[in-house]
Amino acid sequence: MAQYRAQINGTRGEASRLGTKASGINARINGWDVGVEVCGCFSEALQRDEFEVYLTHGSNAKGHPHLAGFIALVDGVPVWHPAEAS
Repeated sequence: MAQYRAQINGTRGEASRLGTKASGINARINGWDVGVEVCGCFSEALQRDEFEVYLTHGSNAKGHPHLAGFIALVDGVPVWHPAEAS
């Protein structure tokens, strides 16, 4: 059974994909020099969904993704947890 659903819309219309707790789900949205990647997964330890957000260098691909932070439900509210500065 699906735990995750991703939707995207562009010049060729809308597309969607499903993911399970085991597979998770990933999405990338790129410009030429900047973009984001979102990775959804289920934390077995905390029994919750978590979504990591990465900053990327877009389609140009000069460099590695940088973790910006993650989102998780805390006391019934989605909360942004910024990544620690490196």
